[in-house]
Amino acid sequence: MALPTDVFELADSIPRSSFTKVNIAGFFVYLYGIDELTPDQAKDTTVFIHVHGRTRTYKDAEEMAHELLHQQRARGGTKKGLVVATLDNRNHGIRAIDTMSIQDWKGGNPKHAQDMLSMMKGIELDVKTMMDFLEAYFDGIFTPTEYIMTGTSLGGHVTWDVLAEDPRISKAIIIVGSTDLTSMLVERLGGYSSVSEVPTGTPEWPKSIERLYVERDKRLREIKGKKILILNGDIDPLVPSKFTRPWLDQCAASNEVAFVEQEGFGHGVSYQMMDSVADWVLKVLV
Repeated sequence: MALPTDVFELADSIPRSSFTKVNIAGFFVYLYGIDELTPDQAKDTTVFIHVHGRTRTYKDAEEMAHELLHQQRARGGTKKGLVVATLDNRNHGIRAIDTMSIQDWKGGNPKHAQDMLSMMKGIELDVKTMMDFLEAYFDGIFTPTEYIMTGTSLGGHVTWDVLAEDPRISKAIIIVGSTDLTSMLVERLGGYSSVSEVPTGTPEWPKSIERLYVERDKRLREIKGKKILILNGDIDPLVPSKFTRPWLDQCAASNEVAFVEQEGFGHGVSYQMMDSVADWVLKVLV
């Protein structure tokens, strides 16, 4: 048996669910589990949207999709249907046009701050477009009646944004995502503890991008009435939990929040996290 701190990998013994792809607005949406829906489930289907991390591709969602759908069936199924949907983020996978702009400062990209936030906004728009049109593309096959968002790393940041901006998302799972990108980025840039410490004129951190990050983080503090599962590793060097804790202190009481920080785990999805995702989703799949 794998140790709970191991990075999650799908076992060969887990059956693979059906796979479908559709072009919506010029990008592919990849869906898992459509063929397994019963007629009743197809009339009332929850779509679980996963957004992958920076430098990764839609394939990151595949193992999670197969595991989640297998656990749904192994536990006796659910009245509501479940389909997992994902996509290649902008400038990733088959949508890649500039590999340098998905790197961070250490990777040689001087515009990491601009590239990450603008890409996040684009992914948010893609997710909203997918939700707008998915039913029309699968008319007569299945009917999306609810959407749940999740994402890992960059995808976790985007999940926070969609949770704040789109009323269709009332439930979300954030895996190693941050509510305070401003503080996280300036620490990543030069070990600064606040934006006030960044020297004026620093080319990697212009005031114009700082304003956009501050506005983004402020919107997240206005989230209310949502059901949220937050999963972090306590030794994550890229997206430390310390940047989420202030949001928990200020905003958790206005939402239904479960926060799980896994001891001895870093950046990624562990077996324990995957079990938490499945348990949480199948409990809310009513």
